Amino acid sequence: MAIRESGYALARSVPYFVQRGALQTLTAPVRYGATGALVSPDSGTVTITGPSGTIVSAAAVTVSDSQATYDWTPAATASLGSDYEVIWTLVFSTVTYPPFRATAYMTDYMLTPAITVLDLYTAMPELRYRIPQAQTTDRGDSTGWQPQIDAAYYELLRKLLADGRSPWLIREIPGAFDWMLVRAQQKCIAAIEHGPDSSWSQKAKELAFEFRRVDGQLRFQFSEDGANYRRSASPVTSLAPAGRPKW
Repeated sequence: MAIRESGYALARSVPYFVQRGALQTLTAPVRYGATGALVSPDSGTVTITGPSGTIVSAAAVTVSDSQATYDWTPAATASLGSDYEVIWTLVFSTVTYPPFRATAYMTDYMLTPAITVLDLYTAMPELRYRIPQAQTTDRGDSTGWQPQIDAAYYELLRKLLADGRSPWLIREIPGAFDWMLVRAQQKCIAAIEHGPDSSWSQKAKELAFEFRRVDGQLRFQFSEDGANYRRSASPVTSLAPAGRPKW
């Protein structure tokens, strides 16, 4: 096996989240170069491991839209948890590269993006006319504000992991819509060139306060050990005057 000479990157900002008992397509977007374009593999295999060992062994991948893909239906009885790994061994220009490895989480509930570009335009109609020209696909098609929406979604997933929670126990995330909408707006404004005294700068300040509010209201509700026990992502603090009982 050749040493990787090019800085090819598996362009995933979060681990894989897979739902047991459901068909899903795993993808391995590999990017490189000045434009960060997708690098299409010639061929490759994927191996998936879990708590009990190897689940999928060196299965051939399908190359679609310049990236390796693999359709997988985890068993409905698969163990929930983080002890899973997806290993891609890909061939580029006849050279087999060292494996790209990524953690996978087996879940019952899949957190999906809660907002669309229409929600952005409803909240801030002027965004329709300020899309950066650089935001295009590998084919040169405009991606609109979808990169900022995706970035907000992935940030929420990383927040969940950083909080030390168990994503495979999630049952609901109240407040996810408002959180993603405000965070995506912040990312959109950050991508627009504007001066310190512009209306965009003022809007950014307003969103900073709004984000504090929605971030404080975000809750990760869990079901533990199969029970209907639910808890929030943040502890509940109650205050009462000194010497007075808490009601």
